Amino acid sequence: MKADLHIHTTYSDGKFTVEEVINLAISRNLDLISITDHDTFEGVKTALNMKKDLRIIIGIELSTIRNGENVHILGYFKNQDKIDEMQPILDKQIVRRHERAYKVLEKLKEHFNIDLDPSFIKETESVTRGTIAREIIKQGYDYTNRIIFKYMIGEGCPAYIPSSKIETEIGIKMIKECGGLAVLAHPMHLEHNDPQDIINYGLDGIEAIYPFKEDQEEKYRKLAEKNNIFITAGSDFHDFNDGRHGNIGDKYLIGDDLNKFLSVLYES
Repeated sequence: MKADLHIHTTYSDGKFTVEEVINLAISRNLDLISITDHDTFEGVKTALNMKKDLRIIIGIELSTIRNGENVHILGYFKNQDKIDEMQPILDKQIVRRHERAYKVLEKLKEHFNIDLDPSFIKETESVTRGTIAREIIKQGYDYTNRIIFKYMIGEGCPAYIPSSKIETEIGIKMIKECGGLAVLAHPMHLEHNDPQDIINYGLDGIEAIYPFKEDQEEKYRKLAEKNNIFITAGSDFHDFNDGRHGNIGDKYLIGDDLNKFLSVLYES
């Protein structure tokens, strides 16, 4: 059995719809996936209502902050019983994301003469900078994703607007209080936080297998073993060959690693 546990859809900043993602997963011979859109369960709820020969685990990628740095926490749930308890906080986050997006569009017009049709904001559940970058290209501006982030909307750039996030410790606590497992996403991206400090908040797992970071897998396996937590694997799929994330099914969990994750999930 192969599981890709980190995938995005059009409900946040992925290019593909839920149905397209499911069909892609099947075509890549995956047996199990988790749709982990930013700060929303709407994508995975849609997936659960589809009759497909593919196991779906309820997931989310929660946007948090610690030491002034973005820290993404993946949440996994065995059922939908308590996830609605998170909705009031998620709703506030969605509103803040939309407000931020409109401000970014104003800055893009002011500094780069990029005048986007803003209708995509209302049409997207959880708008991220990735959503905006894709929309710049989609609406006919000749820039690459890398250039957009490096010179326009990345941190410190003219059209960058900081986002409002919950504290990492609170995010982890919220996931666990709602019956979920909290996993540190792509720990190799952290620059101002020690993963061990975040594990100490009560993490259940760590995403050790991640695109373009094969040389660090063993490091995070050992960290997981030291703390008696499981590891996960995910492509962090948004689009094919986008230069920042993997393609669906590029990274996956198998064998004992997958069995340990599923055992903890369904015993929680």
